[in-house]
Amino acid sequence: MEQINHKVLKELDEKFGAPFYIMDPEKYRSNINGFLNAFKKRYEKVEAGYSFKTNYVPALCKIAMQEGVMAEVVSEMEYELARKIGFEKVIFNGPIKRPAIFRKALEHGAIINLDSEYEVDMICQYKQEHPEKELKVGMRININLTDENGNSTIQCGLRFGRFGFPTELIGRNIERLREAGVKIISLHGHTSTSDRAVLNYKIITQHMLATCEKYELNDLEYFDIGGGYFGAAPEGMDLTGRPKYEDYANCVLDEAMANEWFMKQQPTIVIEPGSSVVSNVFTYYTKVYQNKRVGKVNFVMVDGTVFDVKPTMHANNLPHKVHRAVESDETYVCDVVGSTCMEKDVMLKEVTMPRMEAGDFIQFNGVGAYTICLTPTFINFLEPILMPENGEWVEARRRQTVEDIVGVYRL
Repeated sequence: MEQINHKVLKELDEKFGAPFYIMDPEKYRSNINGFLNAFKKRYEKVEAGYSFKTNYVPALCKIAMQEGVMAEVVSEMEYELARKIGFEKVIFNGPIKRPAIFRKALEHGAIINLDSEYEVDMICQYKQEHPEKELKVGMRININLTDENGNSTIQCGLRFGRFGFPTELIGRNIERLREAGVKIISLHGHTSTSDRAVLNYKIITQHMLATCEKYELNDLEYFDIGGGYFGAAPEGMDLTGRPKYEDYANCVLDEAMANEWFMKQQPTIVIEPGSSVVSNVFTYYTKVYQNKRVGKVNFVMVDGTVFDVKPTMHANNLPHKVHRAVESDETYVCDVVGSTCMEKDVMLKEVTMPRMEAGDFIQFNGVGAYTICLTPTFINFLEPILMPENGEWVEARRRQTVEDIVGVYRL
């Protein structure tokens, strides 16, 4: 991509208006292939399903499709979006699958990983109505990552996760599917963790292998270990001790390739990367409007908002960089605050930065995951997303208009 500096940002502001995101397509392509190749060095049968919930910008998803990656979706909206973009191969996960979209996905040949017993009811009913059809589904299993002392690595420190079939329900539902004549071709072990540690994937792989052996899942085509990895770190983040793609790959493969059942059946390993391939693909640029001192606090007021860079409003300051029209050695401790009328719209808290003036820009790194999908239409229009194409800057998403907003309402 073109080297970003104040001159470039000013030109983009004049053409598209600030604030805006910039997307790096080649970095995304490199991340996806880097993750797949980490596995394929040792085991060729590996596929990826890109996690739509992490960032479903169509221009981004099309790159995944071009690289032969499947779409991994968790809702009707995401399923319809994946099909609209052009994905032929879709992994359909998620806890709620309404009957109409469930049936449509079946007829399209999607890999549907059942999450609960009501879905077993639906597939069995569908088979009764269409006995001539060969039906294939997957199952998500619930994997416990809580030790005997109650220490949990499950997301948010939860003692028990709610997704997938728990141990006491797996057997009877496998039997129900077999009795109905439905093949189980996928086992899904995704377990969201708080630490993204490699050790979690050893436990997940072991649990999945034990399930395959116990229930003789010999029709299995997909051994889907899910997502939740670390990987695409933004510039400015401390990477000390952080896992690499190869660390996850070797952990999973060490377990799988030492297992007799796995080596005999040789199913395709599926990974479902999201943050690990997209976090560092997007940067966000917001323009300074003024400095304002109130009491002992220096406020830097910008046209962006906290909802655009960290919509969960966590307390961490994101990696950032200043682009100034005029260089200066002067620094100050300040809060960078957004353009909404909310006091909690604080983008950076108590950071030491070069002194900025109106017209300067602040760059936020690593905003590609769970930002664009979670950003509400709140007070401001949604910003454009820019990307380089054939030597020019183009809009992957244009700025939202009032017509976009009122289009879903009755006036």
